[in-house]
Amino acid sequence: VRVYDMIGKLLEDKTINASDIQNFELGNQYPSGVYNVIVSQESNSKTIRVVKR
Repeated sequence: VRVYDMIGKLLEDKTINASDIQNFELGNQYPSGVYNVIVSQESNSKTIRVVKR
């Protein structure tokens, strides 16, 4: 999991086991704003735009 702010700065880069994903929290310390979260597993990748209020 990689988290970028809207100017492209890498804020967080974590590796998470699939069994731990339900207890995983992301972005608690981030200020309000828009972030791009990239989730990758093997050759699959998904980019999600997240708005934190």
